[in-house]
Amino acid sequence: MIHDAAYPQALVFLAVEVKPDDSKAPGINALKDLVNGLAAYAVIAAVAAVLLGGIAWALGERMGLERASTVGKSGVIAGFGLAFLVGAAAAFINFFLVTGATATAPAPNPGDLRPPAIEVSAAADPGVVHASASTLF
Repeated sequence: MIHDAAYPQALVFLAVEVKPDDSKAPGINALKDLVNGLAAYAVIAAVAAVLLGGIAWALGERMGLERASTVGKSGVIAGFGLAFLVGAAAAFINFFLVTGATATAPAPNPGDLRPPAIEVSAAADPGVVHASASTLF
């Protein structure tokens, strides 16, 4: 019973809001420049992976080196994947940030009881005829 009485107070105490604000973070511009620089390095690495993978793939196929052609294919796919992730990273982050900001907590359940899976109505329809209960089971 003490737990039930303290529960609403705990909800008020634990109410936390997170709202990202660029103006409140010192050094945010330097951090943005750093991230954009890392993205530039990643794009250059993706181009290098596609080029080197394409060369290995072509030479491996031409010389009959199956392992080299397989590694080249993997390099080309990895380069394209890296380029996709660098380009789509901001869109993915913004999507999940907006989705998370619209999420709401469930209503408090002080008794810690689950709602019933099926709700049975007490009102009976007078036009429905019910069969008598079976005694076989």
